[in-house]
Amino acid sequence: ADDLAELELVIGLLEAERLRRIASFESMNGPGRFGYPSSTAFLKDWCRVGSGRAHRLVGYSRIIRMAPATMEAWTAGRLSADQVSALLDGATAVPDLFSPAEESLVDIVEDLGVSDTRRVLAYWRHTVDGPGILLDEVEQQGLRGVSASRSLNGMVRLDGWMTPVAGEALLTALDALMPPPGRGEERTPRQRRHDALEDLARSYLDSDQTAVVGGEKPHVSVVCDLPALQGIAGGLHETENGQLLTISQLGSLTCDCSLSRILLGPDGEIIDVGRKTRIIPAALRRGIIARDRHCTWTGCDRSPRWCDIHHMRHWANGGPTSPDNLTLICRYHHSLTHQGEGRDPPSLAG
Repeated sequence: ADDLAELELVIGLLEAERLRRIASFESMNGPGRFGYPSSTAFLKDWCRVGSGRAHRLVGYSRIIRMAPATMEAWTAGRLSADQVSALLDGATAVPDLFSPAEESLVDIVEDLGVSDTRRVLAYWRHTVDGPGILLDEVEQQGLRGVSASRSLNGMVRLDGWMTPVAGEALLTALDALMPPPGRGEERTPRQRRHDALEDLARSYLDSDQTAVVGGEKPHVSVVCDLPALQGIAGGLHETENGQLLTISQLGSLTCDCSLSRILLGPDGEIIDVGRKTRIIPAALRRGIIARDRHCTWTGCDRSPRWCDIHHMRHWANGGPTSPDNLTLICRYHHSLTHQGEGRDPPSLAG
């Protein structure tokens, strides 16, 4: 423990010295002497530093002359490197306001943790720089946005920025859907976050607010032929938008769904369109939920809100839609079941 604390102190001293040397290097036109247009470009190529970190180091090196108390406390071991980063960010944002307040700020945050240090500095800036905070908020509103694109293999890539309030709401919702990992949990945090986001989307679509779809499943429309439902690939098994589905994905989606029968003639003409019906009636669904209470996968206790009702023998293969062939199972374990991975859900008592 002492070694780790000492190592953090030594690393901090080295970081402080690096900032001083970058500042000195710039003052002597070092980048130009080595044929580089900027210190950032020099660090990226000569020192093989990542672009973002190089840019941040150069920015800090230019502000340290305005933060002598911060640098002194850092090299004396009174502040950690992360606390110094927070202070230098404040100096960068409002240099004219930071200088007169620096010594007081250093004294206040010296005995705090990193998160409390950031919060103190945020409150300080809100107090002294109202117009700047408002400008930041306006800029954040302009930067907000999410991109969603589909790759050739059907995977969807998300990328974007959320405002602090919207981001906090999303993170809070995801945290609420990510209980501590259960026994045998093999998903990474990224994968669990993905599954939580899917649960959020499905929960909204299942709610009464989705008047367009009537709160029914599925909200992904699938077009398939009978052999595909019976586990035979190569025919028709795709989404309404033309994205091909694997047989296991199709099985998972159609296990608990509404079904519309469409009969086509030899030339593709529509012969008959049957009425859409629920595979599992609402009353039976309520009974399965009352019996199972939560996901029946061993070690999983996710609530019914985040579960599907699974046909242990798929209805397309003759499995009855009856209580002894149905079980409540969360969507993650439902997908594993149809992929044939891991264990089947435990048998039901009675």
